[in-house]
Amino acid sequence: MIFFSNMQSKVAKFGPLLIFLIGLHSIALGIVIYFYTDFFYQKFFSAPAENIFFVRQSGVFLFLAGFFYLYPLVDLKRLYNFLLLIILSKFIAVLFLLSNAKFTPAPSMIYLAAFFDGLMAVVLVSLYFRLRTNQALAKKGILANEGAAIKDAV
Repeated sequence: MIFFSNMQSKVAKFGPLLIFLIGLHSIALGIVIYFYTDFFYQKFFSAPAENIFFVRQSGVFLFLAGFFYLYPLVDLKRLYNFLLLIILSKFIAVLFLLSNAKFTPAPSMIYLAAFFDGLMAVVLVSLYFRLRTNQALAKKGILANEGAAIKDAV
């Protein structure tokens, strides 16, 4: 239990950085998939891309999703509920990747991607609950300074 509490504290401290890195990861991956489709496929699947349109479409999706992931950073105190949508998208990504890995030339790479998407989701769940708890305490007036709860969490 102490480990989880300590991990939650660290996640909250580095929360904005984690959100930034998750968003940047999607943006960068989207750019690589869209502009360097053949390189990406050769590097990660050891095969040529068969249908460049759909591969590049996924690159555009990841690029746009990355900016969506960054949006809560505009005002994390007020927009922390957006983390729920990011968490949902990560869990859906894990389900999609696990259920479709067998249709790719390199399933192990897909399983690895699913693992890291799941890891991102778990970290975001921890951050979300930390922010939500601090927000609830601030609203109830348990904390002397309403902004201090969120500031401490972020």
